[in-house]
Amino acid sequence: MTQIDGPSRLAAMIRAQVATLRDGRAGEAVPARKDGARRDAVQGASTETDLAAVVARRVLAIDPDDPERPRKAFRVFLESVLLAEFGETLMNDARFYQLVDDVQKHMESEPEIAAVIREASQLLI
Repeated sequence: MTQIDGPSRLAAMIRAQVATLRDGRAGEAVPARKDGARRDAVQGASTETDLAAVVARRVLAIDPDDPERPRKAFRVFLESVLLAEFGETLMNDARFYQLVDDVQKHMESEPEIAAVIREASQLLI
């Protein structure tokens, strides 16, 4: 399997994504630019805000007494990021959920990434 520029970069990306969701920075105002790029940036920020809201709702729906809550919270995050990146039509494909299972298991098998997943899970819950 091809690695994604090593565990350190992936860990940094996960930290940044979770921090964006947690801190609400996705909804910050975007300064206007002369070339009209502000509109695209605002749409991107809106998408990130929507993603944060979806993740938050789904994580809150996980039973607080569930011993698997941290792992399930990270799975919600992982699913949501992948669907946002590759298109929501994948949610109708059972193979997508098998892919998410495989990706999460592979990530958890890498000690450095597993540590970041635990940290991210705690921030999510």
